[in-house]
Amino acid sequence: MLSIPYRDAPHKPYWGEINAAQNFCEEVLDIWITPQVAKAHDFIITTYIAEFINTLTNLTYVYYAYKGIRGNSNRQDAILRNLPYLGLAGYADTNTGDDTSMLIATSTVLHRVFTYDKSLKYTIVYGCSLFVFMTCFIAWHCITDELVMHSVLFGTGIEIAIIGLKTRSIINFRVADVAVQRQVKTLVTYGGAYNERYLDDPLAHKPTVIFVSGFILWNIDNSICSTLTATKRSLGMPWSFLLELHGWWHIFTGIGAYIFIALVEYLTSEEAGQQLGPHFAWPVGVILDGWGGGKTRGGKMNGYAEGKGDGKKEL
Repeated sequence: MLSIPYRDAPHKPYWGEINAAQNFCEEVLDIWITPQVAKAHDFIITTYIAEFINTLTNLTYVYYAYKGIRGNSNRQDAILRNLPYLGLAGYADTNTGDDTSMLIATSTVLHRVFTYDKSLKYTIVYGCSLFVFMTCFIAWHCITDELVMHSVLFGTGIEIAIIGLKTRSIINFRVADVAVQRQVKTLVTYGGAYNERYLDDPLAHKPTVIFVSGFILWNIDNSICSTLTATKRSLGMPWSFLLELHGWWHIFTGIGAYIFIALVEYLTSEEAGQQLGPHFAWPVGVILDGWGGGKTRGGKMNGYAEGKGDGKKEL
């Protein structure tokens, strides 16, 4: 099998000395290493990028943010609609911005699901309150460099769970067509948030498949990092890239986050209740056709809300 061997020594970092407090499992034997030890492992592929595959797969977030923003280009409320996508694109920064962008993206979705049908006064008060809380939390998180409370608020899904519960109620209220409702619940199951109210629904036995799959791979990456690193070096490049499980976490969460954000946008807009097929980027069509029990209409997957020049949706 043809492959390119890894370098024995890393490139000299173009950007200066490494000062990261934590390293992901790409060319390291232990993710909890010190910056001094990290010097011996990062920048293996190029002098410009410490962790090549982790950085490359972050383009998943940028791609899906672009698809969402592009679809809203002709809308009068495009700025508000695109805020969650800007948070999604921010995931591509794998340092402090990685943590904060997760909170920004979910907070904007949280604001939308609880204010889309409320008065302007309520929307402003709710938004200001949420903004103040998240600003204080993010500032504290950055100053203390803690990870526990961030994991509690986002990683273990408090924000996502609240959004998921509210989303389920919106589905029942806003989507009357049974076939479309099943499509929507399929997307909530695979790319959104799980709710035990629907244990009688066979779809509910596959909770958040995309997110959970990525989370499992990420934890495997953390648990057997040294074994994976040795195996990757024995395989050589590019075959070893398939074992960069943190990179797969980026891909899976990028897809899942996009579906989550776009689905909430759909449910809280005038398009709620219409067929889903034409509104979303890949792999939504595959999910609906393969797992949702029905064919999407037209087979066009060019991103949510593919706008025309007159500002109307192309269906």
